[in-house]
Amino acid sequence: MGKLGRTAAVTTATKPLWTAKAAVKAGKTAPAWSAKAVRVLGGEDAVDVLTRQHRQIKIGFLRAALPGPPRRRNFDRLMRLLAVHEAAEEAHVHPVARRALEHGRELAARRRHEEKEAKELLVALWRTGPEGRGYLRLLNQARRAVAGHAAREEREEFAALRKAVSATRLRMLGAEVKLTQAYAPTRPHRWVNNEATNKLAAPLLGPLDRARDAVRHRMAR
Repeated sequence: MGKLGRTAAVTTATKPLWTAKAAVKAGKTAPAWSAKAVRVLGGEDAVDVLTRQHRQIKIGFLRAALPGPPRRRNFDRLMRLLAVHEAAEEAHVHPVARRALEHGRELAARRRHEEKEAKELLVALWRTGPEGRGYLRLLNQARRAVAGHAAREEREEFAALRKAVSATRLRMLGAEVKLTQAYAPTRPHRWVNNEATNKLAAPLLGPLDRARDAVRHRMAR
């Protein structure tokens, strides 16, 4: 083979390697560890996961208002879903929005402020409990606050993330959301309301909350 032929063969052989490296650098191909996490946790992106949970939360508020023996179980499920949902948003989604979106810092700050106000209501609701006085009034106040926050999130933040962040990164973010929710605290905590406190609370309060949930479940049998 002549010199020109050997050069062409080397170029052809190395081109896929360089293309793959460029794709990784550009964010089009996920690193091996993140691709594996996406496969294990599912290919749903973060916006799909959180939007689906917004619908589940809306139904959860309605179920938690129903009278009868199932009220306690429905209330506990709602509180758990709200807690893990907000933990993932505050630890992962809002930080990405802050960095990736135009005016992202102001947008993320507004969402955190809304979440802090809603969490005040949720803490009061948790302390009151489904058998407590004023439960339905507090439940309705929390429902309105959470519903308004979710609508603004979908309209202002999620729609912008779809345009500004690659599909691969959103799927990776979806895996991070699911992983965080697997060990996040399962009840509202007043001081846990930003990226740092959520990442600190997960290994500390998460196991404690889940142990308390297990004890309550055994006692309720």
